[in-house]
Amino acid sequence: MEKVKIMSGNLSGKLLLCLKSRSIVVIVYTWPAIISFLISSISASTFSAFDFIRIITAVTLVGYGVYFYNDLMDIEDDKKNKEVGSQIPGNRPIGSGQVTEGELKTFIALVSTAGLLIAYTINVQVFAFHFAYLALGYLYSTDPVRLKKRFIMKQLTIAMGIILVDFSGAYTVGVFNNQIMLLIAMHTVLALGVNPIVDLRDIHGDRAMGVKTVAVVWGADTTVRLYFATLVGMGIASVIGYAQMGLSRSMPILAVTILSAWIYVSVPLLGKDVRLNYDWAVFLRRVSPFLLGIQLVPLISMVLPF
Repeated sequence: MEKVKIMSGNLSGKLLLCLKSRSIVVIVYTWPAIISFLISSISASTFSAFDFIRIITAVTLVGYGVYFYNDLMDIEDDKKNKEVGSQIPGNRPIGSGQVTEGELKTFIALVSTAGLLIAYTINVQVFAFHFAYLALGYLYSTDPVRLKKRFIMKQLTIAMGIILVDFSGAYTVGVFNNQIMLLIAMHTVLALGVNPIVDLRDIHGDRAMGVKTVAVVWGADTTVRLYFATLVGMGIASVIGYAQMGLSRSMPILAVTILSAWIYVSVPLLGKDVRLNYDWAVFLRRVSPFLLGIQLVPLISMVLPF
């Protein structure tokens, strides 16, 4: 009995270690689900705390299942990235030897199954969105399809995953409106234009492993230009398009303010010398508040009186 308790404690500790290593799931997937749920709840003039907890838990667990599976499939790629100087992938629990492949497979099955079961208790539509997201995640990482190695498909897959999460939040409540459409458009643009900047961190390893990211195919300079052009374009689009979508005047004001600050903290990326030795962990900490904030714009614009 004592041995079982020790083993259980060890597994729990290792699971927490894996969850901590992939906390990006909360930013990339859980946060959009929260926003889409709240937008739909405000539109429906109702709020269910129980549904709120269920959708957050389901999205987060399935998201972790996808990311853990990606870690499992990327062991060799992460080792290659570590060899050429990118420490982050190789330092994840599976890459550093803190978790075995068997243990990670157990965690994948546990969180994925739990997430799908919780999604099913919400409604069939939400379950279908989660199942599709999980399937897409497997195609993203599994040979011979392995979408992450195919040019543009990596970004399209990420965008589709977030869109499925947006739908999950909205259909938990049962309301789909212009604000949800704006959120989906925003997430698509962010995934296609902003997300590739992160691949600069792994550009040498990805090139060696044949992973055709935007950074590898178009080069670092073009990837940086795309990043800034996307942020500027989003600001312009918010000013031009808010009236056509029937949104409040607060929307472009909030969007332009957040995007301007985002661009300001990203200026160091314009320097080639700085970019080569950039601390990407610091970069992600700096821009994450703006990534979270820009997604709040459709929600906040619904409650402001102008």
